[in-house]
Amino acid sequence: MSGEDKAMGFFGSNLDSLRAFEQLKKYINDICPNAVISVQGSLLAFRTSAGFAYVSLPVQGGSPVLFNLAVTNRKKINSERIEKVVQTAPGSKSYVYHIGIRSIDDIDGEIKSLIRQSYEYSKLHYA
Repeated sequence: MSGEDKAMGFFGSNLDSLRAFEQLKKYINDICPNAVISVQGSLLAFRTSAGFAYVSLPVQGGSPVLFNLAVTNRKKINSERIEKVVQTAPGSKSYVYHIGIRSIDDIDGEIKSLIRQSYEYSKLHYA
């Protein structure tokens, strides 16, 4: 997966965030070995022809969130873990779902399913 060196620098000395990110990256590499990591300012993007998973650091210092994960989907998703939903454009049927990752254990079956759906959505709609 290219872009890994820049991704490692993204987390600085925050080893807990880096360990959780490594778990996320391992899963993404399993479903999409040709994914590329790009660093865009304060955002890491996993992408092929289009982005499908995005990582950002919490804005506030001392936050219990290791990093924020955003995924896209065309369908409405209901989950208590989703902290924020943003419609990509007025009238659009695409949504971005924001999830706070608080521990490595948060990268579980539900999160993996959301990432896989986002990846599949990106292949169908942006290839």
